[in-house]
Amino acid sequence: MLKFEKLEFYYSSKIQPDPRYPCNIQKTLTDLEKLAEKGVDARAIDVEELRDVFRAYHKAVSGPDPEKKSVFNEIKGASYSEFFGRTIPALLCYSKANDRAPSQVFPRKEGELITVNDALEAILKRAEEG
Repeated sequence: MLKFEKLEFYYSSKIQPDPRYPCNIQKTLTDLEKLAEKGVDARAIDVEELRDVFRAYHKAVSGPDPEKKSVFNEIKGASYSEFFGRTIPALLCYSKANDRAPSQVFPRKEGELITVNDALEAILKRAEEG
């Protein structure tokens, strides 16, 4: 897994994640704090406090390379505002802090589902290795 300079985690303080896309919100927030202590620009954004999540949703579906597309690209016929950050928490990972679009987004399927927690565990391990 790549090293990232900036992470944005979108979640809801009011809605539990869909069991098909599990995410331990508290562990995620703790892991983000650990990464911030290591100098990563790691932010947790509660979508319940955003007026519009479209900008973040659009970056999640259009930013990554085709082979790195998130589960958001697979969901058809649903309103993005019903699931992005709400029933499906999202982790947007930027290679450089000033990049306009994320290079990777989680959760993502690569054969099996890579959850937000899986991704953060790998990112944290990489950061601890130096």
